[in-house]
Amino acid sequence: MIVLKKVFILFFLLSIKVYCQISYRNSREIDSLIQKDQWDLAHYKLTDENTQFKRLSRYPLHYHLLIKLDSVTVLYKKGKYPQSGEALLRIIKEIHDNKKELKSYYSPLNHIAVTRLFYIEKRLGNVSQGLKYLSFFSSEMEPVYRKKQKLLFGVAHIELGNYKKGIEILNSRLKDIKEDYNHLLFSKFLHDKETAATYNTKGDAFIKWYKSTGEKKYLDSSRYSYNMAFNIMKDSPYFSNYSKALHLYRQANTALLQKKYHDAGTLFTRCEKNPELMNKNLSRECVWVGKAETCTYLKKTDSAFYYINKIDNEKNSECSYENKLKILHLLSLNYENIGDNKNAYKYAKISLSEIDRINQQKHVGNYFLGKYEQQEIILSSKKMIEENEKKSFILITVIIFISTLTIVLFIYHYKRKSNTYSGTAYQEREHDAIPFTEGIPLIIDNELVNQILKKLEDLESGKKFLSNNFKLSNLAKQLNTNTAYLSQIINQHKGMSFSEYVNDLRIDYIVSELQNNSVLRKYTIQTMSKEAGYKSTTTFISAFKKKTMTTPSEYIRKLKNID
Repeated sequence: MIVLKKVFILFFLLSIKVYCQISYRNSREIDSLIQKDQWDLAHYKLTDENTQFKRLSRYPLHYHLLIKLDSVTVLYKKGKYPQSGEALLRIIKEIHDNKKELKSYYSPLNHIAVTRLFYIEKRLGNVSQGLKYLSFFSSEMEPVYRKKQKLLFGVAHIELGNYKKGIEILNSRLKDIKEDYNHLLFSKFLHDKETAATYNTKGDAFIKWYKSTGEKKYLDSSRYSYNMAFNIMKDSPYFSNYSKALHLYRQANTALLQKKYHDAGTLFTRCEKNPELMNKNLSRECVWVGKAETCTYLKKTDSAFYYINKIDNEKNSECSYENKLKILHLLSLNYENIGDNKNAYKYAKISLSEIDRINQQKHVGNYFLGKYEQQEIILSSKKMIEENEKKSFILITVIIFISTLTIVLFIYHYKRKSNTYSGTAYQEREHDAIPFTEGIPLIIDNELVNQILKKLEDLESGKKFLSNNFKLSNLAKQLNTNTAYLSQIINQHKGMSFSEYVNDLRIDYIVSELQNNSVLRKYTIQTMSKEAGYKSTTTFISAFKKKTMTTPSEYIRKLKNID
């Protein structure tokens, strides 16, 4: 055991050393590029590889600000969007305050900062705010950088649902890149990268267009655009592993949209095994949503819930609005798959209310899901709600009918008994929870008592008391006896009333489970009460406290302290 611990510690220390050496090597490489004033390559290394850069020298102001922008990129990739947005606004102010000193670097730095600020607002669903920042902070940029920002304006039009206009702007940008090959606008190094980025954005635009219309030709166009981007970059030494991994994710997402669920599942599994994707919050979330959606349609409900919970447990990140809406819909579908109509109805209602809220915000650019995709969710949710309401109506009708019939039969029976036994002192009555008749104990045959006690033991060992239908009247029917006999037997042989007997069994069960099963301790009190057969959490807590002289929460805390 000691040897294993030593091996583990040695391995851990070696891992740290290797990581530090890699990190130092990357920092030294970037430092060398900065010293040679190779702006494009330094910028590429700082952003695309997400290097945890360590300062090795003193740098001019423009590189100092570039490194600050890289630290914001790290925040963004961790899913801390509000914090990264606030940091960017501070950096943009610093850039503007030092405009004269920055000289020719003012426009590129401003362009980088505004671009990132726009994408943060887009990620948060505030496209209109992103456009305001884009227009306001771009006014003093050189024309060549305003030309570069065509990509952002194309993305904005696409987000606002004007796909044709957005793609026209992207095509114009591709033309600019081709014509300005040797111009300052696109250095030789950036040419392929910028071209590929534009094609990938076109691919995303066609995906959104498909989601809005349901026309499959747009899926073909998106696949063509993605392949163009991949083929341009595949042989480039600057084609990062992350970009390669993103191409795999795009293939998986396209297969999912084509409803090729088995193919999509295989591709998403490959994505999940790719550390380049899974180390970044944004792509990790998208992969898990894709896995959850694929599992849902393949009826792998447990796996679907597993991935939804993984997204929910990502406490350090902010899930996108689009994915939040999709998760609500997936929850509704999966609860329907397991027959939990109550929760299926609940999440279908929430999905519809969220879509209504989103549609009210369209005029400010908050398009999260396309119209076609929204329509699928709306139709599915409405169908589920209608079915639930139909079932509720039928159930209410049946209850009213049974109640009316019961009342009529009761009145008929009462009148008949009154006529039959009027004038006599004796009336035969059977009470549900009263063990005595007019204060006189019922005389029950010993053989019958033993049979009932044996059947009770069988029910106890089978944990039938965990059902919330474990009531005196139901139990009497199961044991082929009446409530008066059963109540008296429990009172005499168990030394308690029926309700005390049931509470005793349930609380003993929960106490045993809490002691032997640490997983149960993580459950909510409400879940525990349902597990024990209680409809009311308050009733459960009261019964638990009466039995153990402490509340469930306090009892769990004591168990944890003992452990």
